[in-house]
Order: sequence, then C-alpha cells, then structure tokens
Amino acid sequence: ITRRSYLYKIDAKGGEPEKLTDTLMSISGIAPKPGGKEMAFSGHDYRHGSGTNSEVWIYKDGEAKPITLDFDQDLGTKLSCDIKVGSPSTNPSWCGDYLYFTSTYAGVAGLYRVHKEGGDVEKLIGEADHSVETFDINEKGMIAYTTLSTTEPIELWVMEGDKTKQLTDLNKEYKKKTIIMPHERFAFKSTAGHEVEGWLMKPQGFDAKKKYPMILHIHGGPRGAYGNAFFHEFQVLASQGWGVMYINPWGSGGYYEEYQAALPGHYFEQDYDDLMMAVDVIIERNKWVDKKKLGVTGGSYGGVMSNWIITHTDRFAAAVTLRTITNWISFFGCSDIGWTFGKTEIGGNFWEMEEEFMKRSPIRYVANVKTPTQIIHSEEDYRCPMEQDEQLFTALKILGVDTELIRFPGENHELSRSGKPKHREERLQHMVRWFKKYLD
Repeated sequence: ITRRSYLYKIDAKGGEPEKLTDTLMSISGIAPKPGGKEMAFSGHDYRHGSGTNSEVWIYKDGEAKPITLDFDQDLGTKLSCDIKVGSPSTNPSWCGDYLYFTSTYAGVAGLYRVHKEGGDVEKLIGEADHSVETFDINEKGMIAYTTLSTTEPIELWVMEGDKTKQLTDLNKEYKKKTIIMPHERFAFKSTAGHEVEGWLMKPQGFDAKKKYPMILHIHGGPRGAYGNAFFHEFQVLASQGWGVMYINPWGSGGYYEEYQAALPGHYFEQDYDDLMMAVDVIIERNKWVDKKKLGVTGGSYGGVMSNWIITHTDRFAAAVTLRTITNWISFFGCSDIGWTFGKTEIGGNFWEMEEEFMKRSPIRYVANVKTPTQIIHSEEDYRCPMEQDEQLFTALKILGVDTELIRFPGENHELSRSGKPKHREERLQHMVRWFKKYLD
C-alpha cells in the first residue's frame, strides 16, 4: 500500500491508460501546455521522505525532469491562517514558455516563475508586508491574485507588466470598527545553530509599564508555517489583553529542505527546544511579559506539541490543546492517514518499533501533568480522531488535573477554518474563558 503515484495518460475516447513515469512519486497539479506537447506538474521523489520539497517538473518526449531542483523552497502557500478554507493549489500555470507558481519562504508567500528549460527562478510578487494566497494568469500575462497580511484579510489584486492594482476592499467596514494588532518579527539562534524566526503580537491597549500574560501558539502540519497572514484567533486573544507569540520551529515548512525535512524520526527533540528557547527569548527581550502567566495552545501538530509540553514542563499556567494526537499507536489504526503518516513520521510500522511509537506519545508521560488543560475536539475529525483526546481527558481526570473536554458535533479537523460560524465562535469563547480563568 502506498500513497505515491505514477503519471498516466488516456485517450479521451477511452482505451488503456499509458504510464508516462517510471518512478513512484508525489504528483499533483498537472498542467498541460496550451497548444503544446509538454506537460508540467508539481511533485517530488521522496528523497527526504515526507519533508521533501516539491519541484516543478516538465514531461516531454517520454521523459519527466525537474526544472527547479536548485530552488531550495517548497511549492505552494504554506502559511497557517484561519480565514480561508483548504489549501491553495500547488499547480504550476503556463504563460508562453514560462511556468508560474507560488512558494513560501521565511513567513512570506510569493509568486514566482521559471522558464520551461529551467534556469533562475524569478520572484514577481510577495514582500515582507503581504503574501500571495492564490493566482491565475491569462495568455497575455495579466495576473489576478489574492493577498493577505497580518492586518489585512484576503483581497483581490491584478498585475499587468510591473504595475499592480488592488481591486477589492471587502473588509473596509470591519477594519474601521475593529482594532487590528500588527506583529513584530524576532529571531534567534537555536541550540543547534540554525536561525529560528518568530513573531510577537502585543496585547490591545499595550502599556510598556504594565505586565501582561503571554500565549505561545503552535502551528499544525508539522510542515505548516506562521508569517504574513491574517489570523483571527490571534486577534481575539490579543483583544483580551494577552500577548501572542508564534514561531516556525525546526521542521516547519516555508524554509529550505533540510529545515522542513528534519522531524521524521525526531519529533519533540529540536522542535521542542526551539519552542522553549523562543519563550525564554521573548521573556528576556520584553520585560512586560509576566512569566508566571504563560499559556500554550495549538492544533493538530500544534496540539500534540502542546501535549508534549504539558507532560514535560510546568512552566505554563494553562493549556488549550486542539484536535491532537496523544498516542501514536492507536493513531496508526484510527486516523485516516495513520498507517502512512505514522510510518513516515515515526519511522516504521508500530508492531516493528512499539517502543519508539510510545516514546514519542505524550500519553506515556501523562502522570507528569500539572497544567490545567482544556481539550477541544470535533466528533467527526478523522485526521486526529476523537479517541485521541478521550485518552488524554480520562487520564487527566483520574490524575486530578483541572481539565474539561469540549466536543463539537458535526465538525471535523477543519473546525477553526471552515466549521459552522456558531461553532467557530463558541470554540473561541471556550478558549478565552479557560485562559481568563488562569491568566487574568
């Protein structure tokens, strides 16, 4: 059983499929050249497992070859965001002899192009103050694209030649009546020597003479990334008078291949160190942070990391863990991707390495938990199944740790992004209520 693919073609009138590639790959975003015999697609050969960068490939005359191998960035917009549904396509798009695509680096998603024969990759759009979410291009080279930033929800733009123009201001009234907090970039050198990038959002009504609680927010993926994207949840937390910090620890997407391919077989090692060091750095550089009133939260990978944190340190006054993994062995059999994700991320099948699976499972260390922990989960989450958090909740109740389990019926893994509006609002209200109880 494999999730890897070959590329095939079949006559539109029917017949037998013809295999075009000989190597099992990750393949997506197929784009035939209009009026031509070439075909482009995005994909990779798994040379570094699930963390391998996707490249733009060209299929021509019976041969497929990558044309962006020297471009050490993954394809697609990797930025975590809660005001959009799903993930933007990684499809390359043709215009003449060039292929256009999105890629993310250091917290900014940009639009790039490369000649069909390869060569230098050119960045067209994407600066430190905004990111590209999606795009389309016509045969004359006019580009329609959407952008977002920390303080600007998604809007539509066009680019003709080197001139850009904003077409929509859909959030004009919202921005007039709402205080929207910007963030500040920070960086530090990790214990392993690599640079770690992060951002800090100060609380609304900030007064440098006062002390404020701080919440560490951890992205999903694990190869998601934070950066220049509007995150409503951050704004809600900041509006309560709490600082919000978020980083891209070792193993995040949106950097070079070595960075994002680092986690398989090494979960909760350097990534955990990066997160704890980031908290230390923020406290040291910002005297207004009350180190006795720290919170931690995150979903999916951010949830399992939150679980790891509360089982390995008591420095946080409260935790809200979302759509999490607690037990890699039961995850292997219950998740819709458990059999492949568990194998690639931990290193094999659980019956071949049971000790390794349990060593990386927060549930093994649950007796260490002292942190009051709220658990939020969707009942139709098949990615991180409900049973994962039922294990954690049961153990914490038996141990006498203050905890509660909030279950959302009819919702799935995407609750925070595409759930029913009333449930998304209720979810945020529960989070705020829990953090108020322990941080205010």
